[in-house]
Amino acid sequence: MSVSTMHLVSPKLPTVLGHQATVDLPGYDLWLHYVDNVHVLHGQIDLERFKNALSDTLQLYPHAAGQLRCQDGRWFIELTNNYVPVDVSYIEGKASSSVLQDDWVIQEDLSSLVNQQPDDVNPVNGTVPLLRFKLTFFTEETCIGVTWHHVLADAIAHYRFTHTLSQFYQNKLSEFATPTFRKHFFPPPSEAIVAEYYPKMRLLHDAYPFAEISAKFTEASKGVENLQWRFTGEELHRLHAITNPIRQQKLTIQDCLTAYIVTALNRCQEKPIRTVSNVGSYRKVMAPFLDENVGGNAIQYIVTEQVPLDMVGIATAIRTSINRSRGIQELENYLTTASDHILTTTNSGKSFFFTPCDDVMTVNSNFSVDWCSAHFGFPDGSKFHTSGVTKFYFRPFKSNPVKGVDGIWHSRQGSIDISMGVPTELKSRILDVLSRGFEQD
Repeated sequence: MSVSTMHLVSPKLPTVLGHQATVDLPGYDLWLHYVDNVHVLHGQIDLERFKNALSDTLQLYPHAAGQLRCQDGRWFIELTNNYVPVDVSYIEGKASSSVLQDDWVIQEDLSSLVNQQPDDVNPVNGTVPLLRFKLTFFTEETCIGVTWHHVLADAIAHYRFTHTLSQFYQNKLSEFATPTFRKHFFPPPSEAIVAEYYPKMRLLHDAYPFAEISAKFTEASKGVENLQWRFTGEELHRLHAITNPIRQQKLTIQDCLTAYIVTALNRCQEKPIRTVSNVGSYRKVMAPFLDENVGGNAIQYIVTEQVPLDMVGIATAIRTSINRSRGIQELENYLTTASDHILTTTNSGKSFFFTPCDDVMTVNSNFSVDWCSAHFGFPDGSKFHTSGVTKFYFRPFKSNPVKGVDGIWHSRQGSIDISMGVPTELKSRILDVLSRGFEQD
């Protein structure tokens, strides 16, 4: 048996943008889809404290209580200070395990734990909220479902929002600087810059009318299964040592892990992976057109073309491409081209679809983001889940803690969960390769 109620929470006034009517959105902010996350806490939170903390958090992030608008090709969030819906459900006699699959970060279906809206409801120039919550109270747990529109910000700013909400709930200060909403608008790129940079943006080449995107995703998901694996911190450090033995190149653990997964795939299919596309954050680049604390999207797609076949060579090529992408002029040329193309495409009524390719692996790593630290006062057993599986879309996350037979929660120190959609016929072969360890390389 379940009982549901709806609560509406508005920002505490005045907000940090009390003097503004809008937040203008450049092309590079126009990622027009929602992201669902769920935080699972091993205890029950206080609803009124949560609502008060949310109101205080929205004071710092007032765009999340705004409305998405488009007028004559100009995109912006109107700072309406609307109510953010918080759907509350009480489930008697059940645990979150009745819905979630073990403790894997990536889940196939989180729909029952998030605030659902009809698929055909358009948030552009309407009243649909850009942020929604659902609190599900199980017998001894609370699930906090967060539905966040990507136009608000990327994963790092989303994490900072949720972490700040957690801090305010605990009557603590935010650990992050107050976000800024100053967005840089690049002039149209020259023909020469477009000719050089657009070919590198393979993920931005396929666009379809908004109404067709869901069907495209369904079609691309046929014959694809979610492959999941967990690497311990010790295993990852060993992989780093194997791949980067003489430390000539400053390879990261993520570089080495990506390279290893590429080699694992290449053992299992005739057509090898020859291109790696990294979803990278450029927040820490010191550039005049960037504020590290921006409440928006600061991501780029970094393509490593024609990677070699050996693990060291792949990792080195990936690191070289990432370092090059963070040069100020390189980044400016990329953003100028990407922002103009995204804006033009979106204004034509189309959205991007990242068409899977047999020889391309896309990496969207949350390796450095500790989602479980947004724990609302339950630091030991707080777990994090999200969803989304696409062919050769590689997603690493810090592993969730586990409850031992002694009833005590244990952190998986340095452990990483990986998830990637793979063709059904390859899944068992890839799992077999992973089970045999690194030294085979």
